Amino acid sequence: MAWSTRELAELAGTTVNTIRHYHRLGLLDEPERRHNGYKQYGTPELVRLLRIRRLVGLGVPLAWIGEAGADGNLSPEALRQVDAKLVAEIERLVRSRSDIAAILRDGAAADTPAGFESVA
Repeated sequence: MAWSTRELAELAGTTVNTIRHYHRLGLLDEPERRHNGYKQYGTPELVRLLRIRRLVGLGVPLAWIGEAGADGNLSPEALRQVDAKLVAEIERLVRSRSDIAAILRDGAAADTPAGFESVA
């Protein structure tokens, strides 16, 4: 099979601009071009793109994906680091939700720092 950039993006559930960005970062190799100058992607490029999208979806930084190489394998330590960042983000979101609940409950201004409601 051979696909255009647009077709490849549709198959992978992403955008043409994302594919171009991955080319610029060196995460996705430039494919051969057809006689008309259009890029012609094959199954290996689709598989690589799907692997990149999977890692991005897990929260892996693009720089780490480039370091992982073509096979996309990350060390267990790298995955633990991503997991720790996700835990910290979840904790931040839980705090934010708690603050929003307090604002809605108490009718305080949203820009009032927590603990200063009585002063504001």
